[in-house]
Amino acid sequence: MATLDMALKKLVIIRGSYRPDGGAERIIARILEGLHAYYKMDVSLITKKWASQEKAGFKVFLCKKRGWFRHTKLKYFNADVRGLLKQHNFDLVQSHERIPGCQIYRAGDGVHKEWLRIRKQKASWFQKIIWDYSLYHNAILQAEKALFHHPDLKKVVCNAPQIKRDILKHYPDVPEDKLDVIYNGINLKTFPFVSKEEQAQLRKSLGLNEEANYALYVGSGFQRKGLETILRALPLAPNWNLIVVGKDKQTRKYKKICEQLGIQNRVTFAGLQTQVQDYYGVCNLLVHPAFYDPAPNVVLEAMASGRAVIVSKNCGNYELIDQGKNGFVCEADNAEQLATLLNDNESREQLTKLGIHARKTVEAYPTSAMVEAYVHLYQSVLAE
Repeated sequence: MATLDMALKKLVIIRGSYRPDGGAERIIARILEGLHAYYKMDVSLITKKWASQEKAGFKVFLCKKRGWFRHTKLKYFNADVRGLLKQHNFDLVQSHERIPGCQIYRAGDGVHKEWLRIRKQKASWFQKIIWDYSLYHNAILQAEKALFHHPDLKKVVCNAPQIKRDILKHYPDVPEDKLDVIYNGINLKTFPFVSKEEQAQLRKSLGLNEEANYALYVGSGFQRKGLETILRALPLAPNWNLIVVGKDKQTRKYKKICEQLGIQNRVTFAGLQTQVQDYYGVCNLLVHPAFYDPAPNVVLEAMASGRAVIVSKNCGNYELIDQGKNGFVCEADNAEQLATLLNDNESREQLTKLGIHARKTVEAYPTSAMVEAYVHLYQSVLAE
């Protein structure tokens, strides 16, 4: 890694809250750890919640949780952040939330206008009206627009080319040279390649059938990330089982869908797992047919573990997939197409080959490369 003198620079990163299973939060942790370890930067975090074990090496400024409704929570958090920024003399302000006035915005949550557009495609007229007049959605849209047009904004980090395209589609007056693509980095030691022997041991420890095929879904927010599509595909792919890792307020609804489809004995709801590596190890492939997910870390983590992936075209990192070589790209909300892909890839030998190529693909995206790209970005902003 190149030696760059950033030791005297004060950087603050803004993120609303921390969830141990959150992909965006894991990326922030990797950035902060890398900046502290390799560049000795003075880094801070502004948030409403952060796990204590993640505090080593950087300061954490906690904002009080205020507001009864989602739109008022956004309003109060943005106000508290602006207050903290006035109190402290930071050289660089990098926000992972839609807060107008930051110098660098990481668009890890994608473009809200695009997400609403996708949701409305199959929504009822009543749902469309609700979303159009929603105080919460309008607050996000207003903040998003103000953010992209604020004079202090110097750079937008897009963690996939799709996000850059979405920004230019909905906000065409944003200069393209402000948009930099920096892929998420993956810790290849935290997510090592899992061999057949290791897989057998993990399955035995978790009480799983060593000979069965298991697809894996990882993520909270089941509706947006396409869990129902997977469930509807399973009756058409009788030789596959499914493990669901993550939590959702509507979990009971999805369990009921399993009962209605007669697949309840083939689906395991494992809940929230902080040690998700074991589940990448036991599965044969990851399935992520999301309606909208800008660049899910779970895809990189599964590939690093030596697992093939099936993702939708609405996943930002679908461009890393070489169709039929390290995984597959499908249409979102197409259970029949997903079932065909599952049925065509039941062979353990085929799945192993796909997994080996998947690992080779993500070896080009280590955490160190991501951190170095951010440092070069910081230097360009400071030079202005």
